[in-house]
Amino acid sequence: MHNPPVILIIDDDLGFQEIISTKLKRNGFLVAEATNGKEGIEKALNLNPDLILMDINMPDLNGTEAVLELKKNPETKKIGVVFLTNLNEPWPGLKGEPNEKVARDLGAKGFINKSEDLDKIMEKVKI
Repeated sequence: MHNPPVILIIDDDLGFQEIISTKLKRNGFLVAEATNGKEGIEKALNLNPDLILMDINMPDLNGTEAVLELKKNPETKKIGVVFLTNLNEPWPGLKGEPNEKVARDLGAKGFINKSEDLDKIMEKVKI
């Protein structure tokens, strides 16, 4: 683990990315950013962050696909990933499955809805 911890935010919503990045920096984290899954994977390989906050619905390579790629690669498979999204039902084909369970089944540590209070998000991000 880095000291201070490094968090990679992968999200195509630049406004939200700026808000969460500012909050993380104020809480003592180093922050890197990417705007899609492909760019995020490249940064993860270069930075080896302590945690990745991954949006789901993004261009080029969506968050689900990016997590599956990260988990296949020996260099990135141990990096913790938490899905961070606005989608109420991010995986519509899996009706009835809780978002947390689906996130874990995909290899992520969990799931956070972007609409949650920023302080609650920070509690869940604590490494």
